[in-house]
Amino acid sequence: MTPRILPIGSVIFTMVSAASVALMMIACSPKSSDTSKSSSGADSAAATAAPATPDKDHQQCFACEGKGTGACKAGCASGQVECPGPCLRLTRGKWEHMNVAGHSPTELWQKFPDGPGQWTAWTQGHVGEVIVVQNGKAQNIGKCKQCGGSTKIKCAVCGGKGQQVCDYCEGTKLVPVDWKANDNPVFNRQPDLIRLKDGRALLGRVAMRSGTKYTIRTRDGKMVSVDASEIIPKAVTKTNAPAL
Repeated sequence: MTPRILPIGSVIFTMVSAASVALMMIACSPKSSDTSKSSSGADSAAATAAPATPDKDHQQCFACEGKGTGACKAGCASGQVECPGPCLRLTRGKWEHMNVAGHSPTELWQKFPDGPGQWTAWTQGHVGEVIVVQNGKAQNIGKCKQCGGSTKIKCAVCGGKGQQVCDYCEGTKLVPVDWKANDNPVFNRQPDLIRLKDGRALLGRVAMRSGTKYTIRTRDGKMVSVDASEIIPKAVTKTNAPAL
């Protein structure tokens, strides 16, 4: 179908008297109450962002660096997670290059059954849409109702914010002055805490064992090799230290 091109309308300017301009300026000027509300909102936001002041009993939270929040533990990306619905996604199913007339050879396609011994395919341009197979034939029923075709939904853990209240300071931005990064009530109750005799404290799980040698996979994906003699026994520390 040939697209219609709408004519460009003309705009006629008329002279406005100085008095009219003055009236318009008065009408558009913000009310004092509006200005007050705007200022109040800015002050509130500034107060939230402002760091808390340590005192003799408290120090800045070392876990969140005094921000009161930290990254979402669900591992979402800026508050978004993969849609759990049945929509087409580049991370699901088998995508392949095909030689199809009128399409670039760089396009990706995914095949679906379309009757006995037959198939049909959709390109990556249909990502976010739902393909259903009914009576052996594939049919595109449109955009996914769960994500609207974006393939992402709001993270239920952080509410789409990508941030969570800090576990250590609980949003206050301060922790007791006697707390240490690797020795405090919050850290000590972590279920995957392993303490070593040299003072190190690891958060992770035993990934492999060979004799007295342990390989521990930490939360951030690092692999740490230690000997059994380096580990403080679980009975002493009440941690996740492996049984020796």
